[in-house]
Order: sequence, then C-alpha cells, then structure tokens
Amino acid sequence: MDEEQDPQGAQQGLADPPVQQGEPAEAPQDAEAQAAIRNRGKGQYGCSHYRRRVKFITPCCNEQWWCRHCHNKAHDTDEQDWQKKHELDRKAIQEVVCALCGQRQPVGTNCSACGVDFGAYACLKCRFFDDDLAKQPFHCEECGICRIGGRDNYFHCTTCGSCYSMALQGNHQCVERAMHQNCPICFEFLFESVDPTTVLRCGHTIHTQCVRELEANPNAICPTCPICKKSLGDYSPHWREIDRQIATLPVPPEYRGWRADILCNDCSHSSNIAFHLLGLRCSACGSYNTRRMGLHTSGAVLAHCHAVRCLPLPAMQDDDSGEWVTDDGEEEEEEEGEQAAAEQQGQAQQPPAAQQDAAVAGQGPGGSGASQQPAQQAAQQQEEGEARQQAGQPAAEAAARDSGAANASAPAAAADAAEAAGGGGGDANSSQTHS
Repeated sequence: MDEEQDPQGAQQGLADPPVQQGEPAEAPQDAEAQAAIRNRGKGQYGCSHYRRRVKFITPCCNEQWWCRHCHNKAHDTDEQDWQKKHELDRKAIQEVVCALCGQRQPVGTNCSACGVDFGAYACLKCRFFDDDLAKQPFHCEECGICRIGGRDNYFHCTTCGSCYSMALQGNHQCVERAMHQNCPICFEFLFESVDPTTVLRCGHTIHTQCVRELEANPNAICPTCPICKKSLGDYSPHWREIDRQIATLPVPPEYRGWRADILCNDCSHSSNIAFHLLGLRCSACGSYNTRRMGLHTSGAVLAHCHAVRCLPLPAMQDDDSGEWVTDDGEEEEEEEGEQAAAEQQGQAQQPPAAQQDAAVAGQGPGGSGASQQPAQQAAQQQEEGEARQQAGQPAAEAAARDSGAANASAPAAAADAAEAAGGGGGDANSSQTHS
C-alpha cells in the first residue's frame, strides 16, 4: 500500500515534471553515477583464487579471509597441529567486511556504507562473489553450489549428481554420485574442486592434470583407471604392436606348453590362453589389459625345470605385477641339504685304511698309547687261557670266551664300524670310555 500512487494526486501535478528539449535527463545521470559508485575498485581486490571486494568473517575462528580456499590452506593443509585443523563452511558465513571502506556488516550484495558492489557476480546462497565475468559463473540448484563455464554449456546428471559438459549428455557411463568422492590420485574432493575434472570412459572421475600424469607413466602397459583398471582410451594400435612382437618372439623352451587363466579388465571376459612373457591377450576383445588369475604347467615342463635348475618352481610365487618371485630362503636351505649329502657320500667312499687313519688321528695325543693296547690285551688273554686250561675247562669253551674278550677289547675305530653295522653298541661305548 505504501508503494501505490494516488491517481488524483497525479492529476494535481505530483507527477514528475516533463523533461524539456535540450536539457540532459537526470535519470540517466543518476544511473551512471550509481554504476560508477558500485563499480569502484572492480577487479583490483581479492586473492589468487577470486577477484572480489569483500572479505569473509569466518565463524569458526573469527578471522578475515578473502575466500574459503585461502582459509583452508592455512588452517587445514598447512596446519601442523591436528587438533586445530578445520575447514570453512562458506554457507555458515554471516558477516563480511567491505574491502574499500572496511565496514563490517551482514552478508549482502553491496556495502551498506559506501554502496560498492562486492562482486560483479554475487550469489548469497553460496556466499560467492567474483568480479571476473569471463568465467561465466552460474548457480546450479541441483548441485547446490555455483559453477563456472556458462549455464548453456552444462547439464545436470541426476545419477552422477553433478553438472557435466553438454558433450557428455547421453554419451557417458553413469556412476552413482561419481563426483562426490576424492580424486584417486591427489585425494582432493572433486565435487568442490576448482581444478578441471575429466569423466573417464568407465564413468569414474579424476582431475584432468592427474589423467595426464597417468598417461605419461612409461611403466604401465597402458594408462588405466586407478579404481576399476579399465583402459583410459582406445589402444587398439598398441595391442596390434604387441601382437607383432609376440609373433616374432617365440616362447622359450622352459615355458612351452604353459597356459594361463586371465580376466580382461576392459570387457570383464575370462579365458584360458597360451602363456607368453610379453603379455596375455584377451580372446574376446583383443586387449592386453588383463590380469593373470592362474597358471597351468605340464609335468614334463616341471621335470625339465627341476633337472636344469632354470626355474625352481616349488619356491615360485606369482605377484600382482605379473612377475615371478623366488623364495631365496627355501633355495638356500635346499642347497645346504645337497652339500651335506655330498659330504656324507664322499666320506662313505673313502678306503678302509683312510677311515682307520682318520679314527686314530681323531684320538689326539692318546693315539700312541692306543697302538700299544692290542699287545697288552693279547698277553693278558694268553695268561687267562693258560689259567683256564690248568683249571680243566674244555678247550671249546675257552675258545669262545677268548673270542668274546677279543671283541670286547677292539680299538675305538673298529667299535664305531660295528655300531654302524648294527651290533655291539654297548661294548663300543664302554671301550671308548676306558680309552
């Protein structure tokens, strides 16, 4: 009601006076003056991220910052104390400071004191201001944030939950909330990132600069998605070059007859193919972007490898990189066992004289005394035999006893030989103790 005008009052001359010919219009002058006031300092203030004429009063730490990125770098990325790390919720900002007059005031599109606009583009929902209209900023209601690039150049994908280029409309693989995740390379949250983002053929999203780094990796057979391992593009020429190399390079003899179970990362097809060192080709799509799930070898191949020791298969393991890994610990134990067996075989092949010399030498300083022991024992046996004859014992019984006594007084080397043969264990130990 306050803004309504009285028609009768208008007839009484309360309307604006007519502009006389030749006099400049005051309304255009006022508009130009107001525009000059609003545009003062345009593009002269701001940070490295945005050009704007206003600073935020952060509700979390009550400080003045040009934008949330500057605040987050200082209080989250570069903050060393984990208890002080935090990020700014830009939608929680309630106060701002004019960059020209320094007036602190509630959030608005222009300064309440000097009338300057805070930005050529202003969005109070996102607390976003920018003087650079070349970015073509616009607000997406579905995303709930402001984006750049022009509204006519983007569409909002409901499944992926983000705005995509018009070139991808009906021409991309939808992944549920694909943009609401961190970049798999640099781990920055993609939905609110200011860096360009690329949608891969598989539907996953990644920073454009991170994609270039993946493509520059010389160690991979082809650049693949870090999440699902699918190829980033069409690499048919590269697959044909690998086919040519495999045709000119035959499989080494120790690998002939081997077959591998593979799973294709591009088409998800499983197949069993002939093994080759250069690569494993999918039988369905021809891609070499495959992973080995199993390896089958024949018995003849195993026997050949064990015989020539070119590939110790029992100690082999297959890692994710597609290379053979040998367990060095088991191989060393096997070599030590073979050396011990060879030493035992060499000792068994020594002549009896050498064994007797080794046994006598092993007795140390007592060897000379041991050589005199058989003569003393023989004399003692003769005396006992004569005593038994005088006592009237039969000759046969005396001979049996003499034979037992001779066995009991055998040298240490002979006792060891008898023990190895399986007899006279107790007598041998007793003889060694006495010597």
